[in-house]
Amino acid sequence: MNEWVKNNIELLQRISRLRLKKQFRKPFKWIGFGVLILIFVSIIYSPISNYHHHLTHPNSYGKIKVDWYKDFNPVHLKYAKANGIKPFKKNKDFHKEVTVLMKKGELVKIKSCRNYQVERLTHSHPYLVPMGKKFLNDLGKRFQKKLDENDLGNYAFQITSLLRTAETQKSLSKSNKNASSNSSHLYGTTFDIAYDGLIKRPLPWMKVEVADPKIIKLLSEALGELRNEGRCVVVTERIEKCFHITVVK
Repeated sequence: MNEWVKNNIELLQRISRLRLKKQFRKPFKWIGFGVLILIFVSIIYSPISNYHHHLTHPNSYGKIKVDWYKDFNPVHLKYAKANGIKPFKKNKDFHKEVTVLMKKGELVKIKSCRNYQVERLTHSHPYLVPMGKKFLNDLGKRFQKKLDENDLGNYAFQITSLLRTAETQKSLSKSNKNASSNSSHLYGTTFDIAYDGLIKRPLPWMKVEVADPKIIKLLSEALGELRNEGRCVVVTERIEKCFHITVVK
């Protein structure tokens, strides 16, 4: 029990022992009732407040270590050109065609779900070829299985980039030296997953970013398993702190 609650309970006990004149009894009764409510709220709020602070201000977990995959750009382009769409030069052209491509089954929209979160996109569009979405779902399930096996709860990985046009790629290259003008992102086969943080939802309405090396390593391992199975090629990007992934099958 905190000091504030203890002091107010003592005050209430003193008040209850007082004998007041009749005209003062009713107002004092309501004052006592109000103090009781304040004490009750304080008792309930204090642990909830501490719990909320613990969730939204996670401890520092140390240095993050991930697997350094080295499938470089020529390998990504090889599979992107074989399995992807024809690149778009302008954003306006993409917006005109995207509905048609979705109806043809050449592109699907990628939305946040239980296993992954699509972050705010500034230089890409939330679309992939169908095998890209299937890969994301399979990676999410495999990652969650590893979490369950280690009794670690539910986490979602963050997708930071997807399909780009030549226009968005050019714009990105101004701020990111790693952004090649001939990128596999242009073909709808490629996406980036951040490895410097994960999303935790301790409560349905609450979203917390967590950087736990143990959990991020499990994500890295799940991705590596799919890579070894020939499902994707991956390069670990140091500067952008992400896995750059192109689906193969």
